[in-house]
Amino acid sequence: MTEELNAHRSISRIVMLAEALFEVLDEIHRQPVSLSLSMMSLPAPESIVDSFPLKNHKKVDKVEGNDEDEQCYICLAEYEEGDKIRVLPCHHEYHMACVDKWLKEIHGVCPLCRGDVREGANEPSIPNPEIPST
Repeated sequence: MTEELNAHRSISRIVMLAEALFEVLDEIHRQPVSLSLSMMSLPAPESIVDSFPLKNHKKVDKVEGNDEDEQCYICLAEYEEGDKIRVLPCHHEYHMACVDKWLKEIHGVCPLCRGDVREGANEPSIPNPEIPST
């Protein structure tokens, strides 16, 4: 009889713990959306992304010691002559098609430094929306 009583008590404790766990999880799921949004990045508005400057890529001869990045870190392809390059407020550059899809549909942050592009949208880091080619 004692073993049955101990088993019953153990089961009762497990049930109580499970109920408490479900209550905690339920409370977490009821938290305001704004709390959970801070943990994930939402896409950036099209108007903000479209306001970032574009330039046409020009191939330059590699000079010794010149470590300038010549590839898009989203698709990992090297830039070709005439590629449209979008410059973000953090000054990182990507193919326009690659970064526009990333920012407008997936995350509102720079893929490289994770800087929020919505925060830098009002900063005049690059005043002209169509900047000269490199």
